Amino acid sequence: MTAKFRVADLPPEADADLSVRAHNQHSATQPLHSWDAPDWSILDDRRGELPDFQLDCLGKPLCAWVKRAAAGAGVTAAHVAVPALGIASSLIGMARRAQASSSWLEPMTCWVGIVGASGTGKTPGIDAVKRALAQIERDNQSKVSKLQREHESKVENARAARTHWKKQVEDAVEAGVPPPAMPEEATDPGKFVAPRLYVSDGTIERFGELLQARPQGILRLTDELSAMFMNMSRYSGGQDNEFWLESWNGNSYNVERIGRTLHLDHLLIGVVGGLQPDKLAKSFDGPADGMYARLLFSWPSEPTYHELNNKALEIDPDILNALKRLDGLAEFADGRLVRRSIELTKDALAKFEQFRQFVHAEKEAVEGRDREWLAKAPAHALRLAGTLCLLDWAMLGGEQPTGVAVGPMAAAIRLVRDYFWPHARASLRQIGLTERHVNARRVLRWIRARRKNEISLENVRRDALGQKLDAEQTAALLEMLGRFGWVRELNAFSTPKGGRPPRRWQVNPQIGVPVAETVQTAQTPLQPNSAVSAVSASQSVFTANGGADPLPEQGGDDLDDDPGDLRRCDHCGRLGTMAYPLHPWDWPGRPDGIWLHTKCRHHQGREGGDLT
Repeated sequence: MTAKFRVADLPPEADADLSVRAHNQHSATQPLHSWDAPDWSILDDRRGELPDFQLDCLGKPLCAWVKRAAAGAGVTAAHVAVPALGIASSLIGMARRAQASSSWLEPMTCWVGIVGASGTGKTPGIDAVKRALAQIERDNQSKVSKLQREHESKVENARAARTHWKKQVEDAVEAGVPPPAMPEEATDPGKFVAPRLYVSDGTIERFGELLQARPQGILRLTDELSAMFMNMSRYSGGQDNEFWLESWNGNSYNVERIGRTLHLDHLLIGVVGGLQPDKLAKSFDGPADGMYARLLFSWPSEPTYHELNNKALEIDPDILNALKRLDGLAEFADGRLVRRSIELTKDALAKFEQFRQFVHAEKEAVEGRDREWLAKAPAHALRLAGTLCLLDWAMLGGEQPTGVAVGPMAAAIRLVRDYFWPHARASLRQIGLTERHVNARRVLRWIRARRKNEISLENVRRDALGQKLDAEQTAALLEMLGRFGWVRELNAFSTPKGGRPPRRWQVNPQIGVPVAETVQTAQTPLQPNSAVSAVSASQSVFTANGGADPLPEQGGDDLDDDPGDLRRCDHCGRLGTMAYPLHPWDWPGRPDGIWLHTKCRHHQGREGGDLT
């Protein structure tokens, strides 16, 4: 039978979001971006307007618990519901698989990342479910102790059998007959590993041992996931990445150890934890290997203030009993996990096919990391549908479901399409949609941090990108930023010594350069010996100075070799940095836009000279 999924009436499938396609389309005759309207999406670090979690996608008992737990913890419903789905799915693991066809079966395990700054409710929301997990492990202590005693008995029996076999071998050798083979009962069973529901950290070898003790899968539950992702390549040369990519699939795997190989029938590890927005890019830095595509991102809004209440218990019996039922789904025969599947009903399969068509069409409108995440959306929907089906049964009790009905399938599709997909796009925007997008964002952030108003190809390649790209690739990146309205190339002038003139670009002041700076650089020099402005659409200080960096004794400095930071003093005419502008409020009555070197400024302050 199939479980009765008690949810509110679910609306029919919505048409494809046309805004998704429009995101990458514009008129061929009218440019999408210009100098006056640059592409701010490259620098957009804001969460934006994201949809709230749809509580009506949960069964009524689960929905009621989420509301109680969220109110008691002072967080939003998403802070509780999303980790609960991830944790519940990991408890099921390979014990049940959602079957879309005879060759497409997905384990229930989902990876969940709650995005938010520190103090926005990630940990309290996770703890509402984590406390129930910890209680289950405490309740299992007697069972674990029994397993350990049984294991010790096996160790002693194996030791005795091995001693007896060795004696038989010695007797056979003395008698000149072939020695007997070692009996199976003489094999060392190895060390005892207590089965765990979840861990917060561990090495690959440790996870291998834990998966032998709990073959249906285990959960990695931690407050902060960034350290996990950032450390994958730091110490292992990339080998950890391969392990964790495979741990989402649940296939067989061999963990190589020194002098020993651990064979795993199912490498399946759930991941649930928090992610800070400013650490997303570092967490998934490097080649686009699809690690982020395995995560269901949730970026809840920051909870508003409301008074706490005592309606939610520290460990709610409803969620505790439900998780215990899910944990008990695993069945074993001869010490090995029995894999069982639950098929989609006819109506659920039709709904799933509609969603697959939607995903197929939408993939044509996106690229890079967006496309990779969307490609796994059907697998996410399958896993969520099975989890919702079994979690509803676990909350209600009764006979176990044998199929996934249209109710949980439609609810899972709504969550993936209307909740997790928009939240994933907002999160992936922090990482960078493509490698080119990542490099463009890196350059613009470097420009903003260094307060650049003019840049050179070599500065960008060396300082902003750390020589990650060659000169040709850097030039192509700057040309792309030009099309996005952020830079425009200046006219190049040959140096007095001849040769190929250096290429330089003016920076759009909208990037965040203070208004005072842009006004000063646009002023006409007041002194006859003053040079042209440092920022000009036609010529730069670099070309005006003949291509040579000024020496410190000539009014320059040795702190930055980028001439885009230099300006001629309006008193002495020498080049220097723009760190000491003269503002009108410094000396009332002086013309606005005057710029002095430190030495000249101090001199004028002492002598009271009049620059006008």
